[in-house]
Amino acid sequence: MIYYTVNSIQYSQAIIGMASNEYELASPVLTLEIEDAKKLIAKWIERYNLLDTPQQTYRRRLNGEPVFSLSVYFYGQMKTSDESQHWQKFQSFDESYKKNAKVQLFCRTNDVFLYDDKSNRVLDIKEKKDIAKINQKIDGLIPSAEKFDFLGNLKIINRHYELVRITKPKKSIKQLKAQAWEHTKHSTDWTWRLTEQAYKDQCKQGERVVLRFQNMLEKESSLEEKRKYFERHFRALEGFLGYRGVRQQIGTMYHQERRLFKSKYNVDWSTHGARKLNLAYLKKLKNSIINNSLLDEAIERFYALSTEYAHKQHQAWLKKNEAT
Repeated sequence: MIYYTVNSIQYSQAIIGMASNEYELASPVLTLEIEDAKKLIAKWIERYNLLDTPQQTYRRRLNGEPVFSLSVYFYGQMKTSDESQHWQKFQSFDESYKKNAKVQLFCRTNDVFLYDDKSNRVLDIKEKKDIAKINQKIDGLIPSAEKFDFLGNLKIINRHYELVRITKPKKSIKQLKAQAWEHTKHSTDWTWRLTEQAYKDQCKQGERVVLRFQNMLEKESSLEEKRKYFERHFRALEGFLGYRGVRQQIGTMYHQERRLFKSKYNVDWSTHGARKLNLAYLKKLKNSIINNSLLDEAIERFYALSTEYAHKQHQAWLKKNEAT
């Protein structure tokens, strides 16, 4: 299967979808100009049977073969780093943007394929010592295959988010209280969360919001002005992607900020207009390009979507500058 995406949300959902469907081995991410990516993808389609139907993929798995999927994230990049200069000289998407693609292969295996005759055991994709043997087995079926590694060993970054594997209890807290926690089996989920640096930066921003509230008190601001002050910050927190890992981080930050406020001003911030957060779940976005589309058709669709989007951005920039 080939998953084509054209924005960071679609990309994040495609990666989560594959990881959750046991495609837990991946090759390194490659960022290429679109023409170079086109040549590589064409080669990979044949090598890894990427256009197999679900039925063909299922039969391969029954035969003990590894199966593969490909993530292709198309995106445009301004040719100049100066945004104002970019829009002043803007002519068209084709003229003013570099066209790139971020590509990465994903592999799903099973115990039949992973069984090692020499050691008389199933190789563990999470163990680094077994990864070399797994790659040898893949190379035996597909000569000159890419090198794969467990997703947890790779640093998959999407803007200020990173892909992580989080362990969670299989049972509810109420059920866990009725029995010993240590005897309860746990499950793991793939999710996105803020990178370490992005999390630190956001924590510092929250601290600044609390400390600068002193200015509101000194100015004897009205309750409505205080509400607006908090609202800007809360809307920023609610604007992050609603994956479970991110929601956990944002919830932790919110409570840290609330405790800091209580410590500094000796009152709960709700009395000054602060509200509870509304951390929504991320809704599934419909793909802009149909999975397994012919490569040329997928690229043509990307160009059409990007041309339309760039034109709208340019018109918005012109309107904004006319107003000023």
